[in-house]
Amino acid sequence: MTTAFPDWAGLPPEMLATVMQSLDIPDLFRADAVCASWRAACADVRRVRIPISDASPCLLYSARAGAATLYSPSSGATFRVRLPDPPLRSRSLVGSAHGWLATADEASNLLLVNPLTGAQLALPPVTALYHIESFLDHGGSLMYNVQDSGDLDDPEDPVQYPAQELRLFLYHKVVISCSPSKGRDCIVLLLHQPDGQLSFVHLGDDRWTHITEDTLTWESGYRDALYNKEDGLFYVLSFDGSMLPLDLSGPSPVARDIVPRQLPWADPVKDIVLTPWGDLLQVWRLKEIKQSSTPVEVPVEVSHEVDDPYKVSFTREIFLYKVATDKQGLIKIGSIGDHALFLGFNSAVCLPTNDFPMLKADCAYVSDAFDKEMCNDKHNLRDIGIWDFKSNTLHSLGEVQSLNPWLNWPSPIWLTPSLR
Repeated sequence: MTTAFPDWAGLPPEMLATVMQSLDIPDLFRADAVCASWRAACADVRRVRIPISDASPCLLYSARAGAATLYSPSSGATFRVRLPDPPLRSRSLVGSAHGWLATADEASNLLLVNPLTGAQLALPPVTALYHIESFLDHGGSLMYNVQDSGDLDDPEDPVQYPAQELRLFLYHKVVISCSPSKGRDCIVLLLHQPDGQLSFVHLGDDRWTHITEDTLTWESGYRDALYNKEDGLFYVLSFDGSMLPLDLSGPSPVARDIVPRQLPWADPVKDIVLTPWGDLLQVWRLKEIKQSSTPVEVPVEVSHEVDDPYKVSFTREIFLYKVATDKQGLIKIGSIGDHALFLGFNSAVCLPTNDFPMLKADCAYVSDAFDKEMCNDKHNLRDIGIWDFKSNTLHSLGEVQSLNPWLNWPSPIWLTPSLR
């Protein structure tokens, strides 16, 4: 007797699309691998940019095959996505927001890419920054001259970098105002060397606009920024805790101080966070480096590039400060209550854990954001884990961290998935 099985591949396309629009992101991408007709239906669903119900960050990292892998702490799911060329392993990751990654290719040019939709946009090339020129060396390889003093009126001799190495030294972070799918409404703010200066573009511009000391109270030292859609301003944070809002919507940039210099303390990585209840927070993260008695697990293909497999670095302490704009200062706090932070090279995120029961309350999910180490320890073990503000301790991200030998280039980054 022959048993009839339903031909799921033969479902009408409109029915497949209806089913797939109800799937969460991991299941949608698993459905993509079933057969050709399901793959086409998944592509259609991604193309129309449906909203996503679980808008919590995923950790994006490179798998052994070089594909992009995403792990969702809010669901425990892991899934892979296909990025357009260049391959993920050849990129540096220097920012993420609104479901898009900011990446630097092997020529140190910036590309914005949405891993879920496959959409990709090129930003103006690195030579469109005010202080960088390209040339070919005697062997015909692409090189860059970088005026690293920051003073074009009294320039020093430029510093020379090979094309693929410049990105390790040049970029601090990329921050975007909205989804790049909105075209010129999207403003891209770039924090870069020398010493954390600022440049920006509206999508479609062919050159970066350098924000000079004519606009800024101080010219450099910026380490993080966020965009507040409620007032349409970027908020930028200096290494010493100083902050200012920056209006890039008009014909010329406008800035003003809201928090003066706090401490001349350059060591902590500093993030700005906008909370769901409307407060601005500064998060200062200190790192500790120790020598392990056993070497860290390193993929064979990059083992020759690891400087010190016994060196382990991790978050040692995190300090929280509420920005008191009316008092022109910072107020130290010890808790974020029923909320979780996501910190790293991404634009920082704060979420209510009541909406995501698998997330740990009063914790920070951290990934590496120590850009100086990217220059010298490209493939060493990355700082990834969950910081508990109540116990002041760092915990493992869970089973996925112990089972996956992280391929540490590019450095894993938090990404909030979006099909828009």
